[in-house]
Amino acid sequence: MNDLYLTLRSVTPGQKGRDALQKAGIRCSLLRAPREIAPGGCAYALALREQDRSRAQTVLDRSGVRWVGCYRRRADGSFVRTDP
Repeated sequence: MNDLYLTLRSVTPGQKGRDALQKAGIRCSLLRAPREIAPGGCAYALALREQDRSRAQTVLDRSGVRWVGCYRRRADGSFVRTDP
C-alpha cells in the first residue's frame, strides 16, 4: 500500500523522480496529487511506502528533484503533513 506522498510542483520533476526511484529499486507511482494535498489545485505526487521514505528522499536529493511536501495517508483516507 502506498501510504506516503511526496508532492511536486509539476509533472517533469515527478517523472525524473519516479525514474530515479525506480532505478534505485524503490517502487512508486506518479499521480496527480489529491486535492487535500495540492495547494493551488495543480500538483503531482510520488506515492510510495512509508518504510522507503528515508532512502527515497536521499535518492531524490542526489538526483536534484525538489519535492515540496510530504504527507502520510491515514487509515480513514485523510492526510497529515509529515515534513522533516
